[in-house]
Amino acid sequence: MLGLVTAQVAASLDPDLLPLDDAMRARLGDDAVRIASWDDPSVDWAAFDAVIIRSTWDYTDRLPEFLAWVDRVDAATVLINGADVVRWSTDKRYLADLAAEGIEITPTVFVAPGEIAPEVEGLHVVKPTVGAGSSGARRCEPDEVAAHVELLHSQGRTAMVQPYLEQLDEHGETAHCFVAAPSASGELTLSHAFRKGAILTSVDVEQEGDLFAKEQIDACTPSDAELDLARRTLATQAVRDCGPIMFARVDIAPFRSADGSDGHVLMELELIEPSFYFETDPTTVETFAESLVAWLEARDLDAAPEIG
Repeated sequence: MLGLVTAQVAASLDPDLLPLDDAMRARLGDDAVRIASWDDPSVDWAAFDAVIIRSTWDYTDRLPEFLAWVDRVDAATVLINGADVVRWSTDKRYLADLAAEGIEITPTVFVAPGEIAPEVEGLHVVKPTVGAGSSGARRCEPDEVAAHVELLHSQGRTAMVQPYLEQLDEHGETAHCFVAAPSASGELTLSHAFRKGAILTSVDVEQEGDLFAKEQIDACTPSDAELDLARRTLATQAVRDCGPIMFARVDIAPFRSADGSDGHVLMELELIEPSFYFETDPTTVETFAESLVAWLEARDLDAAPEIG
């Protein structure tokens, strides 16, 4: 039996959950697929042949509890993506690991509790390193940065301070959705991409439920430069060291450097519970389902995937 894992507070907000449930039931049978919440104490996770994390979006406020659940499930059955992937990906300090391998990231200063916020010029974004859907993120004037860092520190969180990328207001960011190819190689291939409109255009952000900011989503075709950065990110040793990956989303943003030249930077690497927004193209849920079936059939979790 396959488990599609959500959270009790997130199941109704996940646009991908029911389409994926239908697609997997069509392939495996109605009795072989079950939607379950990670925080449901009645679930026997050992009864599943595999579970795939889809919308456990409240983990950001319950990280120790969530990671303990991840370890239990990873020991009891096949977790997709695995515990090592989850543990590395839950904290955005992974960006420093990727930057050390030459990946262009948004310039970022990490500020742990007890450390002093940097002095900055111009608009900045301050957010927690453990967060999803812009939860806890704030657009700050220079004289507001320290106060929001202090607020995050009071919650026991490490803050990250980044310049506001004004190009996002016009161009948004491009989310590249990858799945393991339906073959023994497990090669990660691009399924589709979509454009996300800028969220922090003001300090007033419309929320979807209590979990994440509402986003404008449109199908798009990534540029060669965006796709190259996404593929290079997935090819890093830091990612490979996490183990096999069945799905990934790589969010790329436009960036203008101090000398005025335009390029792109990595915003986030989503390896835990990214929305794929299957609604942007109905064929994409079929692609995801075929990849998942092949992954389950192969069950060859020893070889790390190549990036295609």
